[in-house]
Amino acid sequence: MTRDNRLYLAWVVALVAAMGSLYFSEIRGFVPCILCWFQRVFMYPLAIVLGVAALRADFNIRVYGLSLAAVGWLIALYQNLEVWGVVQTLKACTAGPIGTGCDAKWPIFGSNLSSVSNVVTIPVLSLVAFTLIILLLSWPRQRA
Repeated sequence: MTRDNRLYLAWVVALVAAMGSLYFSEIRGFVPCILCWFQRVFMYPLAIVLGVAALRADFNIRVYGLSLAAVGWLIALYQNLEVWGVVQTLKACTAGPIGTGCDAKWPIFGSNLSSVSNVVTIPVLSLVAFTLIILLLSWPRQRA
């Protein structure tokens, strides 16, 4: 895979993640928690700068893209660790109009809470998206 394709793929991942977060909050009506908002702060710029960099074939974006993705990944990891009960919650996610917390199990697939939707939650999707972007942007250069 060329660096060109990896840059476009990273942009597609960021764009799908940004559009997905808007879909869940604006169409499905899920209220994002504080940690979700912080992850959006790092994902939305990635959707823009990676798109511009891919169209211009500007591979120097890796430094900036990796910086944004790494901070977003750390926030997503912390949120997942809270949800999984690995770390004690700081109650950062309980603020919201209806008191939605990180431990809320949003049904991603279907209308009821199936075993799949308990594993594939919005925080997991965010962690996967940031991980893919980091992997695509940090793929080693191929020597000619």
